[in-house]
Amino acid sequence: MECLKCFNDMFIDYVEFKVQREDYNLELKKIPGYVCSECKETYIEEEEMSKIFETVEELDKNINNIKKKKI
Repeated sequence: MECLKCFNDMFIDYVEFKVQREDYNLELKKIPGYVCSECKETYIEEEEMSKIFETVEELDKNINNIKKKKI
């Protein structure tokens, strides 16, 4: 695969993905992805990103439900 930023070769490795929300921060480690050998830009394939976004959406719903509970 070729880096879209600097056009150098990329290699397969584990990468990190972070999500920052108002109510929480989520850090995922060891996600399979590509890393540029030159600029270190990372890319995660569409299938993995779809799963990550589904998980984040579900977490958002659960957080909102927790916030609705009366103290």
